Amino acid sequence: MATTNSGDIDVVSRTQGGISTETNVQSIRNEIGQYLQINNMNFLIGAGCSSNIVEDETGNQLETGIPGMAQLFEGFCKENVNFDIAGKQIVGEFDSNLEKMLESMGSIQITNGIFQVDDAISDKITAVKRFLFKEIKNGHNSPQVLDLYKSFYMRISGPNRKTPINVFTTNYDLFNEKALDDLRFPYNNGFSGTYSRKFNPASYRYTFVESINLSTDVWEQIPHFFSLYKLHGSISWKKSGLEVLEVNPNTITEDDAVMIYPTPMKDRSTLMTPYSDLFRAMENAISKPNSVLITMGYSFGDDHINRLITNALAVPSFKLIVFGLGDNIEKLNTLKDRRIIIINSPGKIHYFKNIIEKVLPSIAEETIESIEDQEHADSAKLLFCD
Repeated sequence: MATTNSGDIDVVSRTQGGISTETNVQSIRNEIGQYLQINNMNFLIGAGCSSNIVEDETGNQLETGIPGMAQLFEGFCKENVNFDIAGKQIVGEFDSNLEKMLESMGSIQITNGIFQVDDAISDKITAVKRFLFKEIKNGHNSPQVLDLYKSFYMRISGPNRKTPINVFTTNYDLFNEKALDDLRFPYNNGFSGTYSRKFNPASYRYTFVESINLSTDVWEQIPHFFSLYKLHGSISWKKSGLEVLEVNPNTITEDDAVMIYPTPMKDRSTLMTPYSDLFRAMENAISKPNSVLITMGYSFGDDHINRLITNALAVPSFKLIVFGLGDNIEKLNTLKDRRIIIINSPGKIHYFKNIIEKVLPSIAEETIESIEDQEHADSAKLLFCD
């Protein structure tokens, strides 16, 4: 998401129950701060959060991180000159959106079973998937985007919070894991083991506590703890027989990776392990009483996720906060549900960078001290070992 503003960021549109009003950033900041005090706190991070616009030394704007679908489409066309689908050149088609192109290619692949439209469509789909996998692997090393994720986790991690925050994401990249590792915040991503890390959905039900003194009557959960759910898979997940392993992404290829691509088969893929476990976990989390779900960088383009959110609206105490702008988000207003709040502005307050820097609470001193203490402890261990 871009860092520059095309309008007044201080004037914010807040739509609740289908009725829009103008407010200011401080009001939104206060509101989000109150939600962060709630026990059942959930975030949904979409593709828009894994890219960022920065300026180089000459003042030119460059996109860093994982490119958006329009940029991916442009890059694919440059690398694959004269690429065609069913005999038609792709330049200028599919609204210059690689996801739309891949969906159309999947439809042609299905149609080929009845009437041959493009004999080479399967190979062409493979070429697009390999391009996507390569771009994600290259882009997830962006230090600028990583810094945003680290700031995000530091700001939502209150010093007195004892209940884990659930972070759901449709992204394949490793920005969440890298940020949490760098901050030394403990988290559960559904994998267990050390030598061989295997997906184990039961691990999400485990509780991590501060004391191992068995005589203690009351155990407190450790602070700064998160549960991470990668709903569409990851570039670090590999299928091995009936199991899913977590490995170094540099050791696997697109053919090995456990990832749901944007094709007509996407919905069916969510019925298989590990996706079915992850979606069940999300449904259970946001359906708890007094749950809040904040979405960022998510365009509401995935029907299988939208169904879970719609089901959660059957719980009277559920609240949905949407940072974003677009046709699918606008459709939420037709529900006229006061539990749905949509926030955006001409100045892009709904962009990930602006949400972090303008809306989320300041980083607590206790959080900074906790990180510094851990860094000092690690330094002492290294000195002792030396």
